[in-house]
Amino acid sequence: MAVRTLALVLEYDGGAYKGFQRQPGRPTVQQRVEEGLAVLFGVPVALSAAGRTDAGVHATGQVVSCSVESELAPRRICVAASAILRGAHIAVLHAEEREPCFNARRHALARTYRYRILNRPSPSPLLAGRVFHVSLPLNVEAMRSAASCLIGEHDFASFAGREGREKSTLRTVHAVEVTPAGPCLDIVMTADSFVHNMVRIVAGTLIEIGRGRRAPDEMAAILSSKQRARAGFTAPAYGLYLEAVRYDPPLAYPFGPLPPVVP
Repeated sequence: MAVRTLALVLEYDGGAYKGFQRQPGRPTVQQRVEEGLAVLFGVPVALSAAGRTDAGVHATGQVVSCSVESELAPRRICVAASAILRGAHIAVLHAEEREPCFNARRHALARTYRYRILNRPSPSPLLAGRVFHVSLPLNVEAMRSAASCLIGEHDFASFAGREGREKSTLRTVHAVEVTPAGPCLDIVMTADSFVHNMVRIVAGTLIEIGRGRRAPDEMAAILSSKQRARAGFTAPAYGLYLEAVRYDPPLAYPFGPLPPVVP
């Protein structure tokens, strides 16, 4: 039986996990998916992921790759793996065969993350753990103006958590959108890759700007300072979603990632 290299698109609720990557003695998404695939294929399976999401971060379009000896059709893999992982709050949305050298992390050209804010006076019991509630009104145009200076290649040291500052913080941001979605406000960022906590710190800074605590033109100064202390707070992990990963050729996933539910 020939070895096949598979790309799998995952959706998961990260609330019960200490992140994607395996950690000794701690529950992680990678551990649960590898265990589930081992049951499905009957042999140990090792995954490579496009994004090592942190503790509490969700995904609607995470991509992982693995090599297996199996003749199961892609649709059957999705159905069977999702059934095995149902209790773990993980689903396999799409599976396809790629070239033997394909690696979900190394071959990713860009990643898109969505930070979701519920911007209304009252919180939502139905979205607890899935959106960050901000009760005071946010100035969307001020947030958009501030976010525009982040596009392009920059040193994002000001928006890096402690772990991210240990390596290069030079990144290229392709797009930043601040978009109302019913009572929610979404900050959507696409970049070649992200430094640790980058989206959450950008989101926290934009929230402060939206609340009028900072002027929009402060964002450029914060970026150029390369000092984490100049930026805003780190928004909670539970509002963040890994939404999509771009490859060449693109994945043949026909549906697009499911957006978080709007109440």
